[in-house]
Amino acid sequence: MVDRRAACGCLARALALVVGGTLVACGGTGPSPPAASPAERLATAAPALPSLKGINYDGPASSSGAWLGTRWLRPGVGGWAAARPRLQADLDFIASHGLGRTIRVFIGLDQLMVGDWSTGFVRFDGAALQNLDQALDMFDAHQLTVIAVVFDQEEVASPGNFHVEALDGRHPQMRAGYLTAVDQFFHRYGSRRTVAGWDLFNEAYGSLGTEGGLPRPPAPDPVSPNYPDDTVHAWITDLYRTAKRAAPQAWLTVSDTTELYWKEPADRQKYTGAVDFYDIHVYDDHPGARDWAHTLDRPYLLGEVGGDIDHGFKDQSVNSRVVAFWLSHARDLGITAVLAHSADGSVYSLSSGTLTATGRAIEAAR
Repeated sequence: MVDRRAACGCLARALALVVGGTLVACGGTGPSPPAASPAERLATAAPALPSLKGINYDGPASSSGAWLGTRWLRPGVGGWAAARPRLQADLDFIASHGLGRTIRVFIGLDQLMVGDWSTGFVRFDGAALQNLDQALDMFDAHQLTVIAVVFDQEEVASPGNFHVEALDGRHPQMRAGYLTAVDQFFHRYGSRRTVAGWDLFNEAYGSLGTEGGLPRPPAPDPVSPNYPDDTVHAWITDLYRTAKRAAPQAWLTVSDTTELYWKEPADRQKYTGAVDFYDIHVYDDHPGARDWAHTLDRPYLLGEVGGDIDHGFKDQSVNSRVVAFWLSHARDLGITAVLAHSADGSVYSLSSGTLTATGRAIEAAR
């Protein structure tokens, strides 16, 4: 941040400040630089990402294309042994086809834990942590930067799925164990340069609360325990405080799919005290620009972008248009990054070695 205090004193003639990309002598007589727009102020407040465009990668499949979900870092067959070759191939393809250098990846912290789930976290699995180290090294080798998702709650049977009973008010030891795990994890990884930003909980109000309109278990996935907003807010605030104490320089968020895009004006209150930046997910066949530059008080990126998940996302003519819309408006709106959702071969095919129409839109963006 530029220091504009009057204490420059006699050093003013010798010092220079970079303001809005222009070198200006402190105390000089030249014209003042033009005032930054609200969008520019939001964008420049965020840590620099290597590219505006990128991929919401989710996580690697197996070499055969089988879905692994948040089990991909676990030791043995069906985990890292299956995921590593596909991750290597995906990163090779993404890097060589100009699909951006910012990649959102689901870790799913539960898959790294050893615990008695009647009481909660005991310790981390050393082998699983080594697998995560190797995965991050692979991103580094491709000069790709990660937005890492710490917790997720979508697939109840997945070993990386968050145990929602920790927040029901009857399992305080389990809840406390999760915070202990976050503290240990961020002491180890919070300053890792591979990761530019951390999403502490993917779509927390949708997957833990009522905002997503999801049924309670034991309905088929995806489900939600439908906790009240106060319960969700207390949890994400505790996650934020714990991670920030362990890694003060880490850039933290909780991603959103309902409050910040679909409501006018955006409802920031539910994220008070829990985010350094906003990660907004937009699945809309007919997207429209929002006045986020004036309504948001933090930098923001679009961590998942595509057509309506049940309609346009499956139609390349629609999905490519939606992704291109956000990429073309990103700079004017102060968006730090636009990450296209890449599930179900929506961006590229490894088997054919080709880009889809969506992939070509990403490749063409500058």
